[in-house]
Amino acid sequence: MTHGAAFKFFLALVLAMGLAACREAEQNRPLVHEPGVYKGKPDTKLDEQQREVLRQRTRRQFD
Repeated sequence: MTHGAAFKFFLALVLAMGLAACREAEQNRPLVHEPGVYKGKPDTKLDEQQREVLRQRTRRQFD
């Protein structure tokens, strides 16, 4: 493989890796952090059944 062909192969490989790294889940995510400001989705309230399940789990940890 010549020097020019090796460089083109390396360049194509780097380009392919760069494009593969652009996952859809990574798009439009916040890139700037403000200390003390939560910008995520608000928490949902647990219903009584979910709270009871958590209580039971907690009790089992201490048995």
